[in-house]
Amino acid sequence: MFFFPYKLDVSLYRIPFFTVAACIACIAVFLSQVRSSHSFERRLVDYCAQQTSAELHAIVEAVGDEEIGRGCVNVLLGIRESADHDAAITRLAGEVKGLDFYRDRKQDFDYKQSVLKYGYDEFIALVPKDLTDKLAYRPDGYNVLTMVTSAFAHASWDHLLGNLVFFFIFASCVECALGYGAFVASFLLMAVVTSLAYRYSVVATEGLPAIGLSGVAMGMMALLTVLLPRARIWCFFWFFFFFRRFTLPVLLIAAWHIGWNIWDLKHMQAGDDINYMAHVSGAVLGIALGILFRLFAPRRLDELEMAMGT
Repeated sequence: MFFFPYKLDVSLYRIPFFTVAACIACIAVFLSQVRSSHSFERRLVDYCAQQTSAELHAIVEAVGDEEIGRGCVNVLLGIRESADHDAAITRLAGEVKGLDFYRDRKQDFDYKQSVLKYGYDEFIALVPKDLTDKLAYRPDGYNVLTMVTSAFAHASWDHLLGNLVFFFIFASCVECALGYGAFVASFLLMAVVTSLAYRYSVVATEGLPAIGLSGVAMGMMALLTVLLPRARIWCFFWFFFFFRRFTLPVLLIAAWHIGWNIWDLKHMQAGDDINYMAHVSGAVLGIALGILFRLFAPRRLDELEMAMGT
């Protein structure tokens, strides 16, 4: 069975330049991420093969951590991807199995920890971060720039294309409804607010880096629903040999997606890599912005509904 909403049943009377530009930017950024990731992996393998000390090589091969695994590449990447690098090094030093440098346990542990730390620091100095790491927002700070750049970065083609389809469907109409200036301001505000909501929803030292346009896409969906509650969206349904194309109220589609994400947020498991807080906070902000526009520009929205035939 396959169900997919793909187009709003409204007519655009203005070209959504910034929506198109954002989609193109996301695709260009992702292609750059792929190239940067491949380059980073080659440099990492070269570092592990040629520039590690015998002690570090022995330690990383003896690490018994089930989550990270063993070996130079796995250990160094595991430390880099952890929220607290020093804590990860300390934990891994304690999980080295069958390898002792000193009889005294504390002295042996301290030595393993120092070798791991020196090796990781050297790795960071010699192997620059890849583009994804530079663009991602880390919830242990208030970097407004990465709050925005993280919205343009994605983890996979599925992640990218899924976000872009939903973003374009709703954002293109929001841009036509609000105008270019208000649309860009709403986009940036959604990127920043969803990042802040994520920061306050996790322990800063344990939260994973965040990337993706989904929080903004959810915000645009909610905003358009408040602006044009009578609009309808075309959907495609397939089940074995049964195909059908039909429209549903945008209010119903938005309620389904928002409700689904609220449920997921309340029932998420440890280790989930989907940022449900960004989705829900984006939707809440979209609703709030829609209410503000309805309060301060009701005549403009009435004219818009008439022009779009909703």
